[in-house]
Amino acid sequence: MSRDRTLPSDFWTWEAVVDCSMTARLLFLGLWNFADDHGVQPLRPRTIRMQVFPGDAIDEEAVRALIDELVTRGLVRIFTAEGQDYLSVIHWEQVQRVSRRARHRYPADPAKPVPVEPVAVTPQPDGPVVAEALRVPPYWRKAIKRRLRKVWPGGPPADTERWVAQWLVEGHALERDVLPAIDAVCRVAADGAPPPGLHAVSARLATHSLARTGTADTDAQRLKH
Repeated sequence: MSRDRTLPSDFWTWEAVVDCSMTARLLFLGLWNFADDHGVQPLRPRTIRMQVFPGDAIDEEAVRALIDELVTRGLVRIFTAEGQDYLSVIHWEQVQRVSRRARHRYPADPAKPVPVEPVAVTPQPDGPVVAEALRVPPYWRKAIKRRLRKVWPGGPPADTERWVAQWLVEGHALERDVLPAIDAVCRVAADGAPPPGLHAVSARLATHSLARTGTADTDAQRLKH
């Protein structure tokens, strides 16, 4: 079932959109109507053709080529779940600010953090305080824990998940910000000092991350410029 969606006024000047063909832009807007409340829908060119171009002389191969164009421009992503390919609109949450999202109609995009219900957080000394708990993307968890296992006795600290959620909320990038900060803290521990705790990683992000300086080239910013 289609849904009414928001069209930002600056949509037409997004660099990624400007670089698309006119037909690809129209398809992109059509995908917004037929995606679920999380920006996901099955990758079925025949169905999409009937949804978006019901009266146009355009075949399924042309629709698939347009989808690939949107993928190349970084506007949608393709992922596979349970043997079915799906389309996921990148930056969906920044554009379609749905106050109360319905349950996932289709599998969630594994590349996106999945919001969960807010949880009560009791602030602890040097502990992370996040306004909303996030389920950390698997690739974040795997990369961070691999880094931490090198120096943390007994493996990553028990509060790792909350710290990672905090870094996600603050807008830090995994490869650009978080992993280099962990490496810097780990180097201190490798020199003989005990691991200082993940608050040290957060402190380094506060001074070295582009997300904190206001010059971060975030995914959302790249979409709009």
